[in-house]
Amino acid sequence: MTVAVRDGVYRKVVQAITEYKMIAPGERVIVGVSGGADSVCLLDVLRSYQQELPFSIMVVHVEHGIRGQESLEDARFVEQLCESWKIPCQVERVDVTALAKEEGLSVEEAGRKARYGIFQRWCAEWNADKIAVAHNQNDQAETVLLNLSRGSGLRGMGGIYPVRDNIIRPLLFLSRAEIEDRIRKRNLSYRTDGTNLKTDYTRNKLRLQILPELEQGINREAGKHIAEAALRVQKVENYLLRQAGELQESCVSIADGRIEIFLPKFNAAEEVLQEYVLRRCIRELMRQQGLKDYTAGHIEDLKRLALMPCGKRMDLPGIEAVRQREVMLLEKISGTEGNTRTLRMEKIETDICALPDDGDYEYHGARFHVEYLRKTENIKGFPEKKFTKWLAYDTISKDVCLRTRKTGDYLIVNREGGKKKLKDYLIDRKIPREVRDSILLVAQGSHILWVVGERISEAAKVTETTGNLLKIQMMEEKV
Repeated sequence: MTVAVRDGVYRKVVQAITEYKMIAPGERVIVGVSGGADSVCLLDVLRSYQQELPFSIMVVHVEHGIRGQESLEDARFVEQLCESWKIPCQVERVDVTALAKEEGLSVEEAGRKARYGIFQRWCAEWNADKIAVAHNQNDQAETVLLNLSRGSGLRGMGGIYPVRDNIIRPLLFLSRAEIEDRIRKRNLSYRTDGTNLKTDYTRNKLRLQILPELEQGINREAGKHIAEAALRVQKVENYLLRQAGELQESCVSIADGRIEIFLPKFNAAEEVLQEYVLRRCIRELMRQQGLKDYTAGHIEDLKRLALMPCGKRMDLPGIEAVRQREVMLLEKISGTEGNTRTLRMEKIETDICALPDDGDYEYHGARFHVEYLRKTENIKGFPEKKFTKWLAYDTISKDVCLRTRKTGDYLIVNREGGKKKLKDYLIDRKIPREVRDSILLVAQGSHILWVVGERISEAAKVTETTGNLLKIQMMEEKV
C-alpha cells in the first residue's frame, strides 16, 4: 500500500484540487507523465491522494521522436515507474518534426498539439473524466511573459488556468523549487530533458535567461508575483465573461447563420463588455476558423460601425456586417478565407442638423435628445457616459449643430486652449481612413465640441463657474 506523504507540497496540491473541484470521488483521471521532475511529482502526489479520495489513475506518455535514444529511454523510465507503482500506463509515439512541417507549426506547437490530442483520445477510450498535467508556478510566469511579449488581452494575461474544460493542473500553485524539494526528500528518480537546457526555444529563453534576471536583479520572488497576478486577472476575466453573457442574452439574436445585435442595449454597455460580446458572436459564426484571423483592430471597427448611420457596411474575414436602424447584422460570407479587412463606409455628404432648441433630432439614422439647462443644485455630478455629454454652453454660446467632418475642424485639447486638428486626433485614435467621413460630430463652426462616442473638447467641459449647460444624448444609449 502507498504511504501518503502529507508534507507542505502535498497539502498545497490537495488544497488546489479541493478549491477548484478538480477531482470528484469515483472519477477517472488521465495523468500526462513525461518522466521529468514535475510530472513524477504530480503522479506521486495523486497516488497518495487516492488514500483520501477514491478515484482512478492511468498514465499516458507521449514519445515525440525528437531526441532519439534519450527519448526512448524516457518512455522506458515511465513504463518502469508505473509498473513499480502498479499504475496502468500507455505509451504513444509520434513524429513531431514531421507534424510540424506538415501543418506549418513550430516544433513546440506541434508537440503540444500532439500531446493534447493523444490525451483527449485516451480520455475518450478509457472513459476518463479529467486529464491532469504538471504545469507549475514557474510555467505560469513564463506563459504570462510570453503572452505579453507577443501581444495579449486579459485572457492571455491570465496565463494558464487551473481548470480548463477537462484539463486540470494540480501543481500550478507550486514553485519549481518546491517540486524539486519534494522529489529530493522522497528520493524519487526522474529524467532530465536536455532540450530544456538550450535557448533554441522561446520558452527556454524565458526560463533560463529572462526570469532568472528578473529574480536576481529586480525581486527574488518575481516569478511568484507574476503567477499570482495572473490568478487575479483570471478572476477579473471570469467576472467579465459572466457580465458579457448577460449582455449577450439581452441584445443578441442568433438564427440561420445570422446574428443581430440590438444596438440600444449594446451601445449603452461598457466597451470592454461590447468587445467580449463581439468576439463571442464572431466565434459563433466562424466555428471552424475561430478568431485566428481576427485582431483587436477588427473588434474596434465593429464597435465604430455600431455608431455609424444606417446602411453602412463592413467586410471582415469571412463575415459581412451591416448597420441597420436598431440592429447590427453579422452574417457569414461563404467561401471567404484570409485576413480580409474592407470597410465599405460610403462618405456622408457634409450637411448639418442645427440644434437651436430643446428636443429630439435625427441625423443620418442616429437620434439625439438635446436640453439647454441652467445649472442648479439639483443637477449633481454631471454623470457623463459614452453617449451622454454635458457641455458648458457659456463657452460655446450658439450655432451648435450635428454634422460630419470638414476641412479645418479642430479640438481644444488642454486648458491653455491648445488646438489639435480633428484629422490628427482620428489618426492618433487609429480610426481607419474609410470610417472617418462617417463619424458624427457636435460642432460650433470648425470647433468640434464632441466626437460622438469619443472625447469632448476641453473648452466645452463643465467647471465650477459654468452657468448654462447643454445636455446632449445619443438616444441609442436608452434601454
